[in-house]
Amino acid sequence: SMDAFSPSKPVPAHGRYLQTFLASGFKALEKLDKLSVQLAAEEETAADCPASSKLLGLGPEKAGKLLATCNVEPSLLSAIYWTLCAQALLRERPAESLASEVKCLVARCRRPGGGFAPHPKHGAGLLSTLSAIHIAVLLGSMGDLRILGDAAAQLETRQYLVSLQREDGSFRWRAAAGEEGDCRFVYAALCGLKLLDATAEQESAAACPSGAVADWLLRCQNLDGGFGCRPGGECESHAGHTFCCLAGLALCGGLQQLDRRSLGRLVRWLSSRQCQEGGLNGRPGKPPDVCYTWWTLASADILSAQASVGAATVVLELPAMFRLRELCDFAERCMAPEGGVAAHPGDDPDPFHTFFGLAGLSLALHALKGETGMPPPWLARMDPVLALPIAD
Repeated sequence: SMDAFSPSKPVPAHGRYLQTFLASGFKALEKLDKLSVQLAAEEETAADCPASSKLLGLGPEKAGKLLATCNVEPSLLSAIYWTLCAQALLRERPAESLASEVKCLVARCRRPGGGFAPHPKHGAGLLSTLSAIHIAVLLGSMGDLRILGDAAAQLETRQYLVSLQREDGSFRWRAAAGEEGDCRFVYAALCGLKLLDATAEQESAAACPSGAVADWLLRCQNLDGGFGCRPGGECESHAGHTFCCLAGLALCGGLQQLDRRSLGRLVRWLSSRQCQEGGLNGRPGKPPDVCYTWWTLASADILSAQASVGAATVVLELPAMFRLRELCDFAERCMAPEGGVAAHPGDDPDPFHTFFGLAGLSLALHALKGETGMPPPWLARMDPVLALPIAD
C-alpha cells in the first residue's frame, strides 16, 4: 500500500549506491588499462606462454569483476548516462572528480566523423552517440554541450546522425551496417538531433526528412495495438519498442497521424501491461519488471500530453489507465535496503533498473499528485520524450 511507501521522504541510499558504482567503475577501467599494458608487455617477452596463465594470481573475485567490466564495454557510455540521470532525478550531481573523469572518457570516445563509441576501444554507433549527448546535457549547464566539442564539432555530430538515415526513413545503428532499420535507432537519432538543435547557434543545413520517418514508425504498430521494432507485423509488440516509436513520432511531429481506432488499441495494450503483482511487463505472458515502469508509463504520458492525438475524446490520463498506487508499491519492493533498484523484488540492484525504476516512479508519483498533494520534492519529473529530468 502507499501508506507503507512515503513518497515525500527521499531514499539517500540510492544516491550513495550510484556514486559508489560510478567511482568503482572508473577504478575497474583503470585496472583494465593497466592489465592491457601488462599483457602486451608479457606477449613481447613470452610469446610462447599460454594465454590462460597470464591471468593467474588475480583471484576469482578480481578476475570476475574485470570480466564483468570487459562485458559492459559495448554499453559503457549508456551505463554512465543511466547513473548520471538517476542522480539528477534524485537532485544530486556526481563528485567533481568523477564528473571530470566522465568528461575525459566522452572525449576519448569521440571518433572521426562526429560519432561516439561506447568505449574508447570501440567504433562509433548511434546509441552511444545519444548517450554522449545525454551525458553532455546532464553535466553541462544552461544548455552548454561543450563536452561534445565546439560548435563545429557538434555540427559534425549532427551530420553523423543524419548520415545514418536509410531511404525508407529509418536509421541504421552505424555507418557500415546494412541491415534493416530499427525503431530504437530511429528514436536515438531523432532524440540526439533534438538535443543538439536545442543548443545550436544556427539551423543546420543537414535536415532530416520527418515525413518518411513518421510513416515508417506508424507502420511498426501491430494489430494488438502495441509497436514492434520494425514494420510489417513480423516483430512482436514490446513496451520498449512502443516507447521508441511514440517518442520518435512526438519528435518528428507524427503523433497526430494515429487514427482513433489505432489509438484505442494502443491504450488498451498499454493498460494491459499491469500484472497482478502491481508491476508492469513488457509483453503479454511475462512477469513484471521495474524497468517497464518507465517504458510503459512514458508511452502513456506521451499520449496524454498530446490532447489532439487522432482527434481522440478518450481520456488519456495515467491514473485512469493504471493502478498507480500498486505500481509504486511494486517499485518500492524492488528497492534494495543498501540502495539501488532491482528488476524484481529480492534481486540484486543494478544501474539500469535503478535509473528506469526511479524514472518510472517519478512519472507515477507526479501523476498521483492530485491524490497525494504535492509531488515528492526529492524526485524530479522526467521528460517522457527526451528521457531527461525536467529543470524546475
